[in-house]
Amino acid sequence: MIPALLATACLALGGCGGRTHVVQANHETCGKQMTDLQDALASGAMTEHEYNKAHRAAMERCTRRDDRD
Repeated sequence: MIPALLATACLALGGCGGRTHVVQANHETCGKQMTDLQDALASGAMTEHEYNKAHRAAMERCTRRDDRD
C-alpha cells in the first residue's frame, strides 16, 4: 500500500515546479487605466516610482493597440 501511495504522490507532484506563464488580457480603455493609476497614486496604494513605471507600460500598450487599429 505504501508503494502505491508514493507512486500517486510522485505523479501528483510531477507537475509542480514547472514554469507557468500567465497571460492576462486587459480590455479596459486606456483612459480607464490612466484614471485607475492616478487613483492608486492619490490614495497611496502605489508610490510615485511605481506609478511612473506602470504609467509608461500602460502608455506603451495603448500606443501599440492604437497602431494595430
